Amino acid sequence: AARVGSKLSRKFARARRAPAVVWRSGLRAMSGNSDEEEDDDVVEEDLPEPPPPPPKCLRQRCSVSAEAFGAWNQQRHFEPPIFPKTPEQLAELAAVLSGSFLFSSLEPKDIQIVVLAMQGPLAIEPGARIIQEGDSGDHLYVITDGILDCFKVLDGVETCVKTCGRGDLFGELALLYNCPRAASVVCREASILWELDRETFNSIVMDAVQRKRAQCSAVLRRVELFASMSDTELDLIIDALKVEHFTAGSPIITQGETGNTFYIVYDGQVMATRVSQESPDPQHFMHEAGDYFGELALLRNEPRAASVVAMTDVQLLSMDRATFKRLMGPAEDFLQCGAARYDN
Repeated sequence: AARVGSKLSRKFARARRAPAVVWRSGLRAMSGNSDEEEDDDVVEEDLPEPPPPPPKCLRQRCSVSAEAFGAWNQQRHFEPPIFPKTPEQLAELAAVLSGSFLFSSLEPKDIQIVVLAMQGPLAIEPGARIIQEGDSGDHLYVITDGILDCFKVLDGVETCVKTCGRGDLFGELALLYNCPRAASVVCREASILWELDRETFNSIVMDAVQRKRAQCSAVLRRVELFASMSDTELDLIIDALKVEHFTAGSPIITQGETGNTFYIVYDGQVMATRVSQESPDPQHFMHEAGDYFGELALLRNEPRAASVVAMTDVQLLSMDRATFKRLMGPAEDFLQCGAARYDN
């Protein structure tokens, strides 16, 4: 045992100088007799240094073969699942998806495919945790009833950063960017959800959604109001936006009415007109892509200060009062200062 141990020690000492050769010899020593071991030792000392391994790129090229293009690797035709729904459920889900910024770039036929592929309705009890921050995710969810809270761990404390209600969706970021869940979602009150699987999302929605989000982010970044926001803050705002379409000549808001919506012009032109006792002539303000309006009623809790009419066919991004207060808080001082533009 001592002799074998000594020989093994010498072999592992030599392994530091010629690891590939000595490791193979070591295996023979452990399985052969002592005479063969001594012969091996002599031969090993006279062996030249092993050649360097082939370049990495050569190994990678050697792994390529014609089989990679065989039948097993052909792109599979995707057949989206179909889950039965009532006409009322079909209409409700189609309306939710069509009004969501995330799905606004889809053709009507694709909206229909997505609606049919959604599984549900899922009845969720209060307190249920739908998704957990940091987990992998394979579904996004649409809310048709109830309220859910989104939590992120900030400075070691799980903090509510967003509240979702009827017509909202969540869980899409993990599918869009193939990343872990960005937040946890907990059911506050009894809710009804519908879920869409990753494969359908990737096949039908992914490309259009990524283009739409990139376009929206580029538009918002050109607006001074959003220019200094972090990517996370801007993502939250984009997720909360709804898409509204107005044809040329259509009224959007009316002076004197109660205001509960903030608008961003995504495409087209609108004209704001204000009539006041101080000025006998109406004041006009033109808003184009990247401009915003409707913030005064939300900031000051006052009636609408002007009427706004679509000058062309226009696409607007809208945000309700509760979402505006929650997400635009960091920009409220900027908005208050910007309100002076109407007075000038």
